Amino acid sequence: MAIKKRIKNQLDNASTVLMYQRQFIDLAQNVFIFDNMPEMIDIRYINAVLVSEGAIAFFYDDALDSVIALPFSMEGTPDIYGRPKKIRVYSENGSYNRELNEGEFIIMYDNNRYIPLLPDIIQYSERIGQIQRTIDINISQQRTPRFWKCSNNDLKSVQDIINNVDSYENTVLSYDSLSTGDIECVLDPAPFVADKLEDSKDKLFNEFLRLIGVANISYHKKERNISDEIQAMQGGTIASRFTRFEPRKKAIEQINNKWGLDIKVRYYDGIPSNIEDEEEIIRDWKELEKTPEDINEVKEVSENE
Repeated sequence: MAIKKRIKNQLDNASTVLMYQRQFIDLAQNVFIFDNMPEMIDIRYINAVLVSEGAIAFFYDDALDSVIALPFSMEGTPDIYGRPKKIRVYSENGSYNRELNEGEFIIMYDNNRYIPLLPDIIQYSERIGQIQRTIDINISQQRTPRFWKCSNNDLKSVQDIINNVDSYENTVLSYDSLSTGDIECVLDPAPFVADKLEDSKDKLFNEFLRLIGVANISYHKKERNISDEIQAMQGGTIASRFTRFEPRKKAIEQINNKWGLDIKVRYYDGIPSNIEDEEEIIRDWKELEKTPEDINEVKEVSENE
């Protein structure tokens, strides 16, 4: 029985981590929108390869009469900046394999580091998954029965006392021979810490969103947030967004120039692109932050006017 329980716990741990891993990969892959992409190119596949491999090659195929994109392996010696001069593109099912020389292909990278984001995603999913499993265990431990140690002579009396307490009796009666000094509570329910763990999980999740360049606001309502503070909160997000957006934008410009296309790329959600948009968002946040007293005060002023 103990072995079965241990195996089940390990499977629960693994399934929780995999759940977050799937969700995080999905988020990282779907923060970009490509417009006017050729029909022969699967945008979903491009996003998946960029996250898992860190790069994908665009090239023109005469047989298909279209620009296509596939993963690749570098062949030969790279240039002085470490960029490939010769590559071999391939399909996952093994039906397509072709060697391309410099000038025949354009590489799109996921970020300016030229490395895949997948290892970081796995790291975040494991850390958040561990916190979530700890939360699950802590909540389940709130159901832990109280374990009392007493003598055999006092067993029935202690059972009656516990039943009376659990039944919310105001008065509990017992025999005068009951020795309370011999009664000891050995095991109590674990202290409730799930709320603190939830805060840690939220901070890690917001950190992950910053990594993939998704705008998010996380702050405690202890005092009003001004626009400068909100801008400072988004500093890391803007930097992460730049390192992922810039290589895509550069590759799209090269692809359009080389093959006469009009592909465009943009982020799915939006950090304000100008001062007016930012001020409008800040006004919306302040409206949502108002307490009922604030709202009633505004109503009273409006009625008096």
